Amino acid sequence: MNAIEEFEAIINAIYGVYLDSTTGFREIRERFEASQQNSLSLLKEKHPELATLEYLDQTLFIYGKGDPNSREAIWLHKCTQGQYKKRNSDDGLNFLFISNMALVSMYQFWEDHYRSAIAGLLGETKNSVSEPVMGDIRLLRHSIIHHAGIALPEVDRCEVLTWFREGEMIFLDKAKFEFTVSQIKKMLQRHKERHERAQQRLSPVETTHG
Repeated sequence: MNAIEEFEAIINAIYGVYLDSTTGFREIRERFEASQQNSLSLLKEKHPELATLEYLDQTLFIYGKGDPNSREAIWLHKCTQGQYKKRNSDDGLNFLFISNMALVSMYQFWEDHYRSAIAGLLGETKNSVSEPVMGDIRLLRHSIIHHAGIALPEVDRCEVLTWFREGEMIFLDKAKFEFTVSQIKKMLQRHKERHERAQQRLSPVETTHG
């Protein structure tokens, strides 16, 4: 594969992780909500005064190692059941984190290697390969990494990904992330076509002799 194809494969892989993750977040939330309904049925029989979602949402959800009834058990992570459901909601922390980290990863692969590699493939310098969508991702990345995900004033310079204003949380939902990936793929398709045209110009012209 050439550099354009390699970068496209990386974009596809990152997008796959995003899609797998967000699908999983929804499924575990739905499964957990069903489990809570089972718990409510049991509480109604034995402790009806506690048989409410408000009560369950205040109780702990724990990831751990070992028998939870043993003193030897190790608590790796804990939160309330309500917090667990919230972070796995479409507007929750897990969705926010995976979308922002996927966006950051895409940009780092581009800027740290593939922008230069693609430029070389096209016979250009790194700085001459300037793409609006990647410039926008750079601006969003800066707010994500250096400003706790809160949009800095510079996001007003975005040309393609124009959803955010200063002070807003950078959060790409499913539709926004799909649009971002589609714009990157359109960019790569243009580079593929440029490379193909350049290769055709360099190919020897076949001649026939009568």
